[in-house]
Amino acid sequence: MMKVDITGVRAHIAVHFGLEGSVLQGTIQASAPKVETNYEIESPDDPERVAAVLRNARNGCWVRAAVANPTPFEDKSTLNGEPIFFD
Repeated sequence: MMKVDITGVRAHIAVHFGLEGSVLQGTIQASAPKVETNYEIESPDDPERVAAVLRNARNGCWVRAAVANPTPFEDKSTLNGEPIFFD
């Protein structure tokens, strides 16, 4: 859309995961305290135009938005066709 010439991209993404508690005791808690991204971009275009593309990509990413902003989950489960509730 922005007609910026990007000739190459190399990406490295690392997600740091944590896990605490016990499955058997029902105290298991997962976490993802940090997500790291590193992009190496090649482009003959003006650096400000390339930065604008990156800014738009970041701001338009649904996954990034869901991770960065509190996103409520609506959990519904059934057991043998009947609703099952858990905390």
